[in-house]
Amino acid sequence: MKYQTLYNIIFSDSRSFRWKRHFLFWLAVFVYHLVRIGIMYPPEKVWELRWSLLEVTFFWAMIINVLFSYSVVYLLVPKYFQKGKYSLFTAGFLLMIIICMSINAVHNVLLNQQFTNATGFSFQSFLLFIRPQIIRFFGNPPLVCGLLLSLKILKSWHLEQLKTETLAKENANAELQLLKAQVHPHFLFNTLNNIYSFSLNQSPQAGTLVRKLSGMLSYMINECEEKVVPLEKELRLIEDYMGLEKVRYGKRLDMQVEIHGDFENKFIAPLLMIPFVENSFKHGTSQMLQHPWIKLEITTVGNQLFFKLSNSKPSLLKISIQNNGIGLQNVKKRLQLLYPGKHQLDISSTEETFTVNMQLLLEEYTFAENKAIQMDKVFTYA
Repeated sequence: MKYQTLYNIIFSDSRSFRWKRHFLFWLAVFVYHLVRIGIMYPPEKVWELRWSLLEVTFFWAMIINVLFSYSVVYLLVPKYFQKGKYSLFTAGFLLMIIICMSINAVHNVLLNQQFTNATGFSFQSFLLFIRPQIIRFFGNPPLVCGLLLSLKILKSWHLEQLKTETLAKENANAELQLLKAQVHPHFLFNTLNNIYSFSLNQSPQAGTLVRKLSGMLSYMINECEEKVVPLEKELRLIEDYMGLEKVRYGKRLDMQVEIHGDFENKFIAPLLMIPFVENSFKHGTSQMLQHPWIKLEITTVGNQLFFKLSNSKPSLLKISIQNNGIGLQNVKKRLQLLYPGKHQLDISSTEETFTVNMQLLLEEYTFAENKAIQMDKVFTYA
């Protein structure tokens, strides 16, 4: 809670936090000037001259700095500098220096009785007194103004980063919906044809195929809206998908599936692996006239998922299709958006083999973030 409050004070654009941010900034500037100016007073007379110290500190820390900093940061920079009107910005900057130095001169000459009593008011004495004031001015307000401008730039950059991340997440969700739409038609067409064929022959396998297909579609439509899903369900989706395709190809296809490891309480982005499997059938096995084969190995070691999929392919002519398929490109983008710095993906192709190697750092909790996934659902597959 304290961290969130501090974060809001620094970065929030809400008015209730904005005034707190400015108040704390100028309070720090005031305290800094109070200490810096107080050091120049004789130690034994600090308390005696406390009102003079406060007056000088308030003038330098607040009046001069506030006027100069806000004029530059909230007027000159957005109105001229950011629009490329550098000559007008320079003119305005110099004008603000002249205005602030004039106020400083009035403060030190007209209101400083000690100065006028000691030297009298003459042009020569004025130049003698104002010279250190000029030096002090250029070492003070520009520094505070630069600090205020830096904090404003930092806040704007951070808010822009948040907008970019939000947009990236929205794009990832949109790509997931597109990916689901791509998986369904091709797979449905082939599977329904298989079911129809078995139904004509009154094969008992038709009922099994319908059950598997129904479960898969229910999972993809209803449960894949979550940010993450149980890894067990994703693996069962892959097993059922490959099982349905195995029925289609029969003994003509050599299929090896090896899945090992501890999958309990581990979560993964939905439909992240199935495009690779679908691609191996669509552009690999289905194009082979003789001896098609697919080998899938999925292993978990701790929170690491190792995915390796190899399949036969007809010729080098198919490399561009397999590497540039829309489904694979979507998966690459989703990996970059959802697992930045937490994944490795290597897609390679030889004359006869297409291979995908993926390593992924999995999420692991009892309940998934945002929406709790009930444990009785984790171990069931519709």
